[in-house]
Amino acid sequence: MKRSSLSLQLYRRVLLLLGLTGLAIGAILYLVAQREIGNASDAQLISAARLLEVMMQDELTSGVLVRQNQIIAADGNPLISSEDAQAFQASYDSCMFIVFWKGRIVTQSGEGGPARLVPRRTGLHTFTALGDQWRSFGLEGTTPGLLIVVAERGGMREFSIVRMLSELAVPLVGLLLAATMVLWWTLHKGFAQVERLASTLNARSLSDLEPLAPEEWPSDFGPIISSLNRLFDRLGGAYELEQAFTDDVAHELRTPLAAIRAQAQMVRKLDAAATCEDFSRLVAMVDRAHNLIEGMLVLARLNATSLALRSVDVHALVADVVADALINLPADAMECSVTPDHVVRWNCDAALLQIALAAVIGNATRHAREGGRLDIALVRGEDRLVVTVADRGPGIARSERERMTHRFEHGSLATSGSGLGLSIASKALGLLGGSLWLKDRPDGSGLLVVMTIGQPLKPRRPGIRDEAPR
Repeated sequence: MKRSSLSLQLYRRVLLLLGLTGLAIGAILYLVAQREIGNASDAQLISAARLLEVMMQDELTSGVLVRQNQIIAADGNPLISSEDAQAFQASYDSCMFIVFWKGRIVTQSGEGGPARLVPRRTGLHTFTALGDQWRSFGLEGTTPGLLIVVAERGGMREFSIVRMLSELAVPLVGLLLAATMVLWWTLHKGFAQVERLASTLNARSLSDLEPLAPEEWPSDFGPIISSLNRLFDRLGGAYELEQAFTDDVAHELRTPLAAIRAQAQMVRKLDAAATCEDFSRLVAMVDRAHNLIEGMLVLARLNATSLALRSVDVHALVADVVADALINLPADAMECSVTPDHVVRWNCDAALLQIALAAVIGNATRHAREGGRLDIALVRGEDRLVVTVADRGPGIARSERERMTHRFEHGSLATSGSGLGLSIASKALGLLGGSLWLKDRPDGSGLLVVMTIGQPLKPRRPGIRDEAPR
């Protein structure tokens, strides 16, 4: 099942809430606009009816006559002239008017229409005519028997509402789009703290179990920071117990092995020559067991190693490691060269780098001694240091290189080693922010080990690759 990110889930939910809020606001605006436009239209009907009464006021004050169903003034002129009717229509183009005299229609604007269905009562009324809803207002004139009714089609009100909402739609949509962008930016900034926490934890070494400072993080992270600090505390206790156990076991095993070796050497000197070969094998087995214990102890201690960064003379460190590796070999057993022949400095943990170098160089002196030569090169770049160790031994098959950094792996070679050398080197280099590569020597037979030492504050997972970095 494909998982979506937490920020995307939250963004979708808030965006849905924002959309529903926008719809609710639109509905509220529609209802408010409908009420306000309705009130304004009703006020317009009332104003139109009063305007008609004002237009007829002069004629009504001089008395009225009824002639051919028309109300006329005493001087014979109609109460509403054609000019007044045109002026009324110019001011209230969406309205129609009807004048009743004692219940009879005596004049109206236009012909036909819903005149017969108009409520002949004072006040505001809603009625249906010609398939449409109408709104009317009836005004009783000062002259008894006179009723002025002004009516408006309901569709005109809906048209006004739609026109007003269409004018509001553009800024409302723009506001929603702006809110969406601000929401995305806010979520991105908020989850940047999560990324910062992940980067902080990823930058730590296995032994860096210092608690996180709660004041450096948002208050919402309080439960997470507290849980992580409790986890660090438990891991620190577990590491201490593991280290104490490892030291105790190593001490208990070293003592009897040393005693066995000493006794075997003494018996070999005192006993007959026929048993010398057997005792030599016994001493070799004891030495192998001792090396195995030492290797396992180094691996265990690497898990609890804290980085101590300083400027290290890598050339001098390599020379010391080579001297230690060759001290027990015959003087002409192997030739060793280190290039360049000058100081090469790098900011790293000297102890970890020495462990990695000792493991790789010691591995080469044990398994490639018959080649008779060891070439070591140091190449310093802007962001990493590369150390190559090339021997003239049998090398390692490409298919076996991946697993040779695992513990107790010997490959297809017949060897009496512990199988921990390359795994120790890979582990130490991983803590230094580096990696280990195994390649064929380009200028002939032999193995080329490429060690890169990067920035120790950004450790990568220890591992092995089949090709060196470009």
